[in-house]
Amino acid sequence: MIAARWRNVVILSWPVEDGLLVPFLPDGLALDRWHGTAYISLVCLFMENLRVLGLPTVPRKFAELNLRFYVRQAHGSDDRKGVVFLRQMVSSRLVAFAGRVLFREPMLAIPMTYKCGPPEREDQRDRQRVYYHWVDGGHDGGLRVTADGHSYFAEPGSLDEFLTDRHWGYNRTSGGRLRAYRISRERWPLVPVIDHELRCDPESLYGPGIGGVMADPAPSVLLALGSKTQVHLPAKLR
Repeated sequence: MIAARWRNVVILSWPVEDGLLVPFLPDGLALDRWHGTAYISLVCLFMENLRVLGLPTVPRKFAELNLRFYVRQAHGSDDRKGVVFLRQMVSSRLVAFAGRVLFREPMLAIPMTYKCGPPEREDQRDRQRVYYHWVDGGHDGGLRVTADGHSYFAEPGSLDEFLTDRHWGYNRTSGGRLRAYRISRERWPLVPVIDHELRCDPESLYGPGIGGVMADPAPSVLLALGSKTQVHLPAKLR
């Protein structure tokens, strides 16, 4: 089991046509939709106090950038709703290696930094700004989010809940079997986002299909404060 505290999880989401995701859908899973529409999400987060089997590791903290879509088991119960990662990038080579070996996830190591703090203006001291910056294949990218207001929990049945209430990760083995791992955590408090800026070339990162969708402004931008999280080792499913 791998444990860490996830902080300042930024989730940018776009509606997407089913046809762009079906080629990446493992057997045994179905696309999960909100009001009939599938979604992809670009997610940035910072992990700290990393532990494996209860023991502290090196590195203790790192940043992650991933692109995911939303699924459920085709013949399972609703509490098995989860995500499939199209790509994951982290700021640690060791973490990327462990992700590929232990979880068989498409994880790469890239230069990536994280910063969090209030704006410089004195009249905006209650606001929070979160910055992520990365370099991938020579392309410079970044994400800035400004949030203000009291934290809240997503309303049942809302898009916010659909995007954040996920406790399973899925992929497939080299033999085509479905593999799943459980993600144990509390509900994430959300903070209202009042401004954001995404700087990257999505087509260079994810191709013209999905990257073309991400060229438009994200209709949904969330900032989750995060929580202590445990990621259980994967198991093959029938």
